[in-house]
Amino acid sequence: MSAQVTYAYKARDSHGEIVSGTVTATSEGEVSSRLRAEGKYVLNISEHALRSEPGLDEFQLRRNEMAKRVGREDVITFCQQLSVMLETGVPLSEALESFRTQIDKRELQEVVKSLQADIEGGEPFSTAMAKWPRVFPSMMISLMRASEASGTMSMMLGRIGQYLAKERRTARQVKGALGYPIFMMSIAVALTVFLMAFVLPRFASIYEMRSAALPTPTVILMGISSFITTQYLLYGPILIGTGLLLAYWVRKPSGRRFCDWCRLNTPIIGGMYRQLYITRFTRTMGTLLSAGVSLLDIIDICRGVTNNRYYDELWDEITRQVRDGNQLSDPMFESSLIPANVASMIASGERSSRLSEVMERIAEFSEEELETAIKQMTSYIEPIMILTMGVLVGGVALALLLPVFRMGSVMTGS
Repeated sequence: MSAQVTYAYKARDSHGEIVSGTVTATSEGEVSSRLRAEGKYVLNISEHALRSEPGLDEFQLRRNEMAKRVGREDVITFCQQLSVMLETGVPLSEALESFRTQIDKRELQEVVKSLQADIEGGEPFSTAMAKWPRVFPSMMISLMRASEASGTMSMMLGRIGQYLAKERRTARQVKGALGYPIFMMSIAVALTVFLMAFVLPRFASIYEMRSAALPTPTVILMGISSFITTQYLLYGPILIGTGLLLAYWVRKPSGRRFCDWCRLNTPIIGGMYRQLYITRFTRTMGTLLSAGVSLLDIIDICRGVTNNRYYDELWDEITRQVRDGNQLSDPMFESSLIPANVASMIASGERSSRLSEVMERIAEFSEEELETAIKQMTSYIEPIMILTMGVLVGGVALALLLPVFRMGSVMTGS
C-alpha cells in the first residue's frame, strides 16, 4: 500500500479567492487532480513536514537525504539503460535488478531497490516513482503514467532520457554563461580587498614616516584601507546581518518576485532567461502532448520548468481561459512574456491539430536562439568585466604609485 503524504496547497477557488489547506495523498499529481476536480486553480503544492502515517517521519527524512545525492545524470542513465532492456523484452522487475547491480552509487541503488519492491508488490511504475519526487521530476512521472496506459514504456523512457539530456545541456550553458562574470567579479573584488588590506598599509607607514604630502586619491584609499583593517568589528556584523536579511527576503514572496523581475528585465541577462523559459516550456509541452497527457496537467507541470512568478501568473490565466473553452494561444498573444511569433506558431499548431509537433519545432528554434543569446551575453560581458577589473585594480595601483611618481617631493617632505 502506498504511503500517504500530507501536502500543503495554495489555490484559487471559483470566485478567484486564494485558499489554502492540506490534502493527504500519495503524490503531488493526485493532489492536483483532486483540487482541479473541486474547481480550484492550483498555485502551489508542497510536501508537509509530517507524514500522515505515524512512524514514517524518520523513514521519509532518510529517503529525502538519499534523494539529494541522486543527480540528474543518474536519472538520465537510468532512463537510457532501462529503455534498452525493456525494448529487448526484459521484464521491468528484472531490468531494475540488473540496473541496480551495475551501479556503484549506494543512494541510487536504494532508490532502484525501492522501485523494484513496489513493482513486485503490485504498484504501477509511475506510482512507485512518485514516492521519489526529488529524484524523478513530475514531467517524467506524468509521461510514465501515460505510457503505462498505452503500453509504450520502453519508448517513453528513451524519450525521457533525451529530454532530460537536452535540459541538462541547456542548464549547463546558462550556468556557464552566468558563472564567468561571477568568477571574474569575485577575482576583482578579492584582489581589491587584498591590495587595500595588506599592500596599502605598508605604503601608508612609509608615507607617514616621511610626513609626505599625499595626492587626494591616495589619501582617500588610505582612509578606506584604515577602515577595513581597524573597524571590522563594526562593519563585519553589519555585512553578515545584511546578508542574512537579504537571504531571508529573497525567500519571501516580495523578494522572490523582485528576483524574478530582475531575471526577465536586466539588460543582456534578461533576453537569455526569456529564451530559456520558452525553450523549457515548449519542449515540455511538446513531449507531454505527444504522450497524450491532458493540457491542464501539462500546464501544471510547466509551472515547475519555468519557475518564475511572472510565468506562474501567465499559467494561471492560461488555465482559466482553457477551462472557459478558449485556445491555448489566446492568452499568449496578450502576454509580453511570449513573443508574437511564438504565439502565432502555437495558434497555427492548434488550427492544424499538430500542436505537439509545433511545440517541439519551437523548442528546437528557441534552443538555437538561446545559444545565440548566451554567446551575445558572453561577448558583451567580457569587455565589461575587463573594464571593471581595470578600474578597481588599476585605480588602487595608481593611487599607490602616485606618491612614487612624486618621490622627490615625498622624500624631502615638501
